[in-house]
Amino acid sequence: MTEIQLNFNNLSESKALFSLFPASNNYEFTAKKVFRLKHSIPCSCGTEMVHNGFDYARKGGFGKVKIGKLICQDCGNQYHEDKSFWKKLLSQWKEMITNFIMMLKDADVSWDIVSKIMNFIIPFGKTKAMYLFNNRIEQFDYPQDNYLIVNYDEQHPKKGRMQKFRLTLLNYETKVPIAEGLFDNKDEETIKKFLREHLDTEKELVIITDCDRRYPQIFKDLWREKIIHQKCLLHLNKLVVKDFGRIKSLLNEYNKYLVLNIFYNRRKELKFLEKMIQKLDKKNFIDDKEKREWAGEKLYEFREYVKKLENKRRREKQNLPQRPLWKAKQLFDELWQQRQMLPKKVKDRLKMIGDNWKYFTAFYSVKDCPATNNAIENYFSTSLKTHRKKQLRTDRGLINHMKLAALKRVQGFANPKKTILEIYGLFKLITV
Repeated sequence: MTEIQLNFNNLSESKALFSLFPASNNYEFTAKKVFRLKHSIPCSCGTEMVHNGFDYARKGGFGKVKIGKLICQDCGNQYHEDKSFWKKLLSQWKEMITNFIMMLKDADVSWDIVSKIMNFIIPFGKTKAMYLFNNRIEQFDYPQDNYLIVNYDEQHPKKGRMQKFRLTLLNYETKVPIAEGLFDNKDEETIKKFLREHLDTEKELVIITDCDRRYPQIFKDLWREKIIHQKCLLHLNKLVVKDFGRIKSLLNEYNKYLVLNIFYNRRKELKFLEKMIQKLDKKNFIDDKEKREWAGEKLYEFREYVKKLENKRRREKQNLPQRPLWKAKQLFDELWQQRQMLPKKVKDRLKMIGDNWKYFTAFYSVKDCPATNNAIENYFSTSLKTHRKKQLRTDRGLINHMKLAALKRVQGFANPKKTILEIYGLFKLITV
């Protein structure tokens, strides 16, 4: 390995110095901080070359390192020593700082603040920080593994004031993105082109989406009969809740939970509401105002009861129990027979459920298939938060912010092997 002439200044750091310089026995690092060959080498003219001082290799903010050189006294040819150790150290510093910037951006730190933080370490403009970040992110490629179950969804970020559309495919098993794209619209042809580019249309596939009515035909055009399509039950439940509106009545709440009860077991909530409705029927009120106030109090009690059930499930790490297929079908048929008692919007929603029954129940026939698109919703919530969707001003910024979240899921942000101070300390040991 490289011979290092130690002194009181660098004795304690000898191990770090040995790791920095080449393993070859042909080099030495002198007490005057010159890195050079130990012995002279022959020139092309046949004459032995001799040591002839050194040149500087410089880097702003770090100092300069002395790199030895040789000269032939006959023909004047010069030989400059290998400075790969210097490039290696600069590369380590660049990688460390880039990782640091990426962690700051993952925490949604603005470029101005990134630059101000960097000034505590080394003078660093935001343009340089953006260059390092973008250069690293744009080298990342989405992994192309074999997958059977795929989540697909769309998000609507803005480039300044211009509406953009983010299309994403997620591997359900690994929770890692397969592909993402940023487009000016999300019409059928755009979606088809995106899917063709990133999925094999000759391969059987299970895909989970939201309740957009265009998807079944799009998938049929691409895969024919080779695809199983599951529509998200969580999106369906959100649509059901929206259909019932904000009407504050126990009966409206009861009817809402009758529909929510089709695919998930909501018997506890329904029993609670049944008791409240029975009390309402038996109670005498002075006027409608008193009746509304009493109903409002009971609705508040009901919502607290629902929160209590949700918190209990979270503590016990349980999900809302799903109905078996036969029971879901039975409950839907019963509700369909009673649809005349429901508002028009809800009747239309029941018809929509009936028309899309095979898409809402596909998960029953595929092992480990999810009933919801929660996996990709969770990814969206960590990769491009709501407030960030309106702050990014360029396509490049949006795409690289999306890639940052994907890179984090694939590679993670590991703890650094060396700290910034340790690497900077190496510079101080070898520079003048």
